[in-house]
Amino acid sequence: MQNEAESASAADESAGPTRQMPLGIVIARIIIVSGMGFSAAFAIFFLVGALWLLALISIAVTAVFLVLMFAIERGAEGKAE
Repeated sequence: MQNEAESASAADESAGPTRQMPLGIVIARIIIVSGMGFSAAFAIFFLVGALWLLALISIAVTAVFLVLMFAIERGAEGKAE
């Protein structure tokens, strides 16, 4: 039983060091995902209500948040290396 615990802890140690993400990137991810979720929800809400212009604006804002998410992820990969 103790050997299993030792082998499990050895496997955890051999997995490599864990990366710490900077706090700013974590906060940016949270804001971007929340903003994208809200804007997509508003887009669906406006589409159901047949408010086409507002739905189009909400879809555009969702796309902006999506582009920001890719930019933040690319920046996070660059900082981690």
